This record gives sequence, structure tokens and C-alpha cells, in this order.
Amino acid sequence: MTSQPNAKAEMFILNDDIDMKVKIAAMERRLEELEMNQMQEVQAISQTPLQAMPCAICRSYEHLVDECPTIPADREMFGDCNTYNSNWRDHPNFSWKPQPPQYKQHVQALPQPQSLNKLW
Repeated sequence: MTSQPNAKAEMFILNDDIDMKVKIAAMERRLEELEMNQMQEVQAISQTPLQAMPCAICRSYEHLVDECPTIPADREMFGDCNTYNSNWRDHPNFSWKPQPPQYKQHVQALPQPQSLNKLW
């Protein structure tokens, strides 16, 4: 497990064990460098300020939509009202059946002026 000198190039020839350990150490250093680069990218992303968006309900920049102060007022006005009304069951607008016309249009012919007929 000792290295042997090479007389021609004045270099040491490493045994397989040592060569493998050197490769693993180089890979570890490279992996640590990649991890550090990714950590710096994550920190840079997390430090960028978010763009302020107004509340879609009241156009205020002071709160988010879920925290809008007008929502409790709406709930107080409408409460937990049902979305279905049993009176709507027979309403003609909510049916697929053809419905008879609800009104008749009375069209009257306009009387022609008598003066034009006399000229011709």
C-alpha cells in the first residue's frame, strides 16, 4: 500500500486503494461546492421581496383577500342562505321542456298616408 516512485517521469504511481480514496475525496469536494452554490441560490431567492398585490375585493394593499374586512359584512347580510329555493322547482327558466310563449306580439300595419296615393 505504499507508493512506488517512477524513475522516468519522477512521479509516484499510486496503488488502487489510494487512487480510489483520492477520487472519492475529489467527488466529496465537488459535491460540497454544488451544495454551497445551491444554498446561495436558495438564499438569494428567499431574500427577493414579494411584489405587493391589492386585495381583489376592496383594492387595498394592507391585507390579503382572505383577510378582507368586508367579508364578515357579506356573511352578516346573506348569512348561510341556501343556494336552492324550492319555489324555483317549477320555474320555466330552469326547465329543459319547451315552454309556450309568455306573451304575444301584436303587430299593426302602419296606415299609409292618403296624400301619396292621390298623387300617383
